[in-house]
Amino acid sequence: MEISTVLVEFTFVAIVLYTAYGIIYRLYLSPIAHFPGRKLAALTLWYEFYFDVIKRGSYVWEIQEMHQTYGPIIRINPYELHVADSDFIDQLYPTVAKNVEKWSWSAGMFGSTGMTFGTVGHTLHRRRRGAFSNFFSKTSVRRLQPVIQSRIDILCKKLSEKMDTGEPVNMVHAYSALTQDVITEYCFSRSRNVLEMKDFSPWYYELVQKPSELSHMIKQFPYMLPVLNLLPDWWICATNPLFAHFRAQQLEYVSQVQTILFHNNETGSESHPTVFHSLRDDDDLPLSEKSLPRLVMEAKSLVGAGTLTSAHMLSMTTYHVLMNPPILSKLMAELEEAIPDVSIPCSLQNLEQIPYLGAVINEGLRISYGSVHRLQRVHPDTALNFRDWTIPPGTPVGMSSVHMHNDPAMFPEPRKFDPSRWMGPEKDLRQRNLFNFGRGTRQCVGMNLAQAEIHMALATILRKFGTKMRLFDTVRERDVDVKHDFFVTNPSLDSRGVRVTLHSNSRKT
Repeated sequence: MEISTVLVEFTFVAIVLYTAYGIIYRLYLSPIAHFPGRKLAALTLWYEFYFDVIKRGSYVWEIQEMHQTYGPIIRINPYELHVADSDFIDQLYPTVAKNVEKWSWSAGMFGSTGMTFGTVGHTLHRRRRGAFSNFFSKTSVRRLQPVIQSRIDILCKKLSEKMDTGEPVNMVHAYSALTQDVITEYCFSRSRNVLEMKDFSPWYYELVQKPSELSHMIKQFPYMLPVLNLLPDWWICATNPLFAHFRAQQLEYVSQVQTILFHNNETGSESHPTVFHSLRDDDDLPLSEKSLPRLVMEAKSLVGAGTLTSAHMLSMTTYHVLMNPPILSKLMAELEEAIPDVSIPCSLQNLEQIPYLGAVINEGLRISYGSVHRLQRVHPDTALNFRDWTIPPGTPVGMSSVHMHNDPAMFPEPRKFDPSRWMGPEKDLRQRNLFNFGRGTRQCVGMNLAQAEIHMALATILRKFGTKMRLFDTVRERDVDVKHDFFVTNPSLDSRGVRVTLHSNSRKT
C-alpha cells in the first residue's frame, strides 16, 4: 500500500473520530450538556450563524421560540446559556465589584477588544471605564446641557425650514444627526455638524449603523476585518464602496485622535471638558492605554454607541406619540404648562420632573429595547444558581431586553404603546425590568447622556412641532418595529424611516 494512500486513510479516520468525539462531548459530556435546548444549537455554532448571518440578525427571535418550548433557561450554542427571567438580572449583572468578564468570543464582534466596550477582563475593564466615566455622570451631563440645547435648537431651525413645503423629513436621520453632533463635540471638541448637512446626511447615519450589521459576521469570523484591511484602497473602492467609506471614516477618527495626542497645548473646548483631551492628560493611565490604535477604537465605540440607540428610541417614540392622538394631546397639555414660552428652554432637572413625559419616555425605552442583542457575562470563579439549576463557573450566560420588555406578565399587551403603565403603583417594579442600558458594573456608561438627550429633544421638538407634524408614508411593520438584531435595533431592511411633514396649521389634539 502506498504511503500516500495510508496518509489519506489515516486523515479520514482521524477526522471521523474527532468529529464523533466532538458530537459526543458537546451533547453528553459538556458541563452544560444537561441544560435544555435544541440539539442542533448545542452541537454547532453554525446554527446561530444561520439565523444571525444568513437570516440577518434573527437569532434573538429563535431564542424566544426556544424559551417558549424549553423553559426560562436554555442552551443556545455549544458554550452559552440564555435566561429569560428578570429575577436573575442582579445575579448575572452584579453592581458590586465582583470578577465578571465578557465572553471573549463575542467581545470582539465590533472588530476589537481594545475598546472599553469589548474588554474581556474585569480589572482592565474597570481601569479603562474609570478613565472617562466621570464625563458621563449626572453632574457632568448637566453641565453639558447648553451644548445639547444648542444642537437641538439647530434641529428645530432645520425643521422650521421644512414647514409647509410638503417635503418629508426622515426623523431617524434627524435624530441621529443630533446625537452624533453631541457625542463628537463631547469627545473631540469638534462636532461633525451633521445637522447642517443636506437632509441630515443619511450616509453618515449609514456609516455608524452598517458596522453593527457586520457584527455577527465578525463574531463568527474574527479574522475577516484584518484580512479586508490588507486590501489596497483601489480594490476596495472598486468592489465595495461602503467599505471604502468605512476606511474614510477610520481616517477621520485617526486624524481627530492624532491631533489631540500630538498637540499637548490644545485643551479642548473652553465651554466644557472633552473626553479625549482628558484621556491624553490622565497621568494615572499608562501609555499603553493612550496608544493611537486603542484610542481610535475607543472613539469609534463612543461615537457609535452615542449616536444609534438614542436616535432609534427618539424616532420610534415620535412615531408612537404621533400615531396616538390621546397620548399626544395629554403630553402637549403637560408640556405647554411646563414650558409656557417655547423660546425659553426648560432645564433638564425640571424636565425630569414632568410625570407624563417621563411615562412616555419609559414606554419609548421599553418598546425600542436599546441594545437588542443578548449581553453575555462570564463568572469565572463562582457558580450561579437559577431556580433548581446550577450554572458552572466560566459559562457564558446572556439575557436580552427584547424578552424582558415583551413579558406579558410584567407588560400586558406588550405591542401596545401605553405610557399609562408607568403611572401606577407598579412603576418601580417595571422600572427594574427595563434593560435598555444593561445592568451591573458594565452598564452603558453613556446612560445619563442618553437620558438627557431624550428628555430635552423630545420635550423641545414636541412642544414646538407636536401639533404641526404629520406622519408621512410610515408603516409600523415596515418602518418602526424591530425586525433585526444588529446588536442595536433595526427595522425591516425595506424601511423608509420614520418620516413626517410639517404644517403651520396645527391639528387638533
